[in-house]
Amino acid sequence: MAAATASPYRAMTYAYFVLATLTLLNLLNYIDRYIFSALVPYIKTDTGYTDAQLGLVGSAFTWVYTLCSPLFGYFGDRVHRGRLIAVGICLWSLATAGAGFARSLFQLLVARAAVGVGEANYATIAPSLLSDYFPKSRRGVIMSVFQATIPIGAAAGFVLGGYLGDPEAFGWRNALLIVGLPGLLAAAAMALIREPQRGAMDEPAEVAVALESIGWLEGYRRLLVNRGYLLTCAGYAAVTFALGALVFWAPEWMKADKGLSEKEANLALGVCAVVGGTLGSLIGGFLGDALNRRMRGAQGYFLVCAASGGIACVPMFIALVSASPRVYLACTFITLFLVYLGNGPVNTLVVNLVAPNLRTTATGFLVVSIHVFGDGISLALVGWISTYLRKLASAGQPPPALVSFIAELCRLSPTTQTLSIALLLMPAALVVAGLAYGLGGLTPEAGGRES
Repeated sequence: MAAATASPYRAMTYAYFVLATLTLLNLLNYIDRYIFSALVPYIKTDTGYTDAQLGLVGSAFTWVYTLCSPLFGYFGDRVHRGRLIAVGICLWSLATAGAGFARSLFQLLVARAAVGVGEANYATIAPSLLSDYFPKSRRGVIMSVFQATIPIGAAAGFVLGGYLGDPEAFGWRNALLIVGLPGLLAAAAMALIREPQRGAMDEPAEVAVALESIGWLEGYRRLLVNRGYLLTCAGYAAVTFALGALVFWAPEWMKADKGLSEKEANLALGVCAVVGGTLGSLIGGFLGDALNRRMRGAQGYFLVCAASGGIACVPMFIALVSASPRVYLACTFITLFLVYLGNGPVNTLVVNLVAPNLRTTATGFLVVSIHVFGDGISLALVGWISTYLRKLASAGQPPPALVSFIAELCRLSPTTQTLSIALLLMPAALVVAGLAYGLGGLTPEAGGRES
């Protein structure tokens, strides 16, 4: 009897070890990703690059990350996932450190693009690996724990960037070297992770499907007729459009438009992200699992995601237009809490709405969707709008009539608060996200039926 009970106990203990390992790696992943945003003000001062140029560097990371995701999605459904992830960790860690040696805009762009390759590997494969260690009924919480490191990592990136990047401390180049190299130590542990049977924690019928070998085109055909999955991609793309631009530009926005120093801006954003984002991520997973036990199929997860995006547009708008530090900081906190509320549920939707042998492919396609239609556009767009308005102001020319109308309506200056005006696109994107998730909850797949 002892032997019979020991095996499940050891299996669950090992599953939590895998969760802890992947969660720690996700923390390093997001520190390396977001420290660059915190370093933007220092890089601008040191190099003279414009908002538009640095927005292009940010978009280079995003586009390469996006384009590589389907490739890793394909291999992630077919080869040992732990070893593949280990290769990605080595690449993104070396590339993060290497960006500190860049002596031109092109070199900086190439280094950040290489970070995108390594992180695409990890982000695409890790959720699939977790889904094969935990049952459907607990995946909301598990994915939320995993995703909770996003705001913590982002906050750590902002705080570390704000302090390490200061020329009186280490400078932005050394800051990238300091945060980049520790990931190499974690790669070895990841290479030793055991590969579970695909679909091991799903229903027997789904396990049989997991053993089925399907071609690349057939896999995408199945995804493209899955309406619940497609609307999940659409909703997440709209959220990423808003959140990606807000987080990337927030340090410069708080400095240039709100009057905070680099350290104050990074510290404020770090606190908002780590507390609001972490609480949102964890509560969202528990809430999604609880609602899903009372609703059909995946409808509980869709409901949490719809509320997350639909409600967050209000505090985000207030944060952009308010001149009061108490108001805009409180609303930034509330925005991040609400947006991250959907993080665990949306990743649970992706793995639960598709067959086990398509999960990394589905995650890869999701990554393409959210960045092609999300922050792959919004990062550069915000930088371009801000730079354009500042050039008009420098030349003594008035802004376009529509911009003048919006600025007057929101009580923003089109000459000194250009980032605030550009970021007004983001609350509208969150409304779109809420609608997409709401429609997703009405699909046959959300109700547990085949499309």
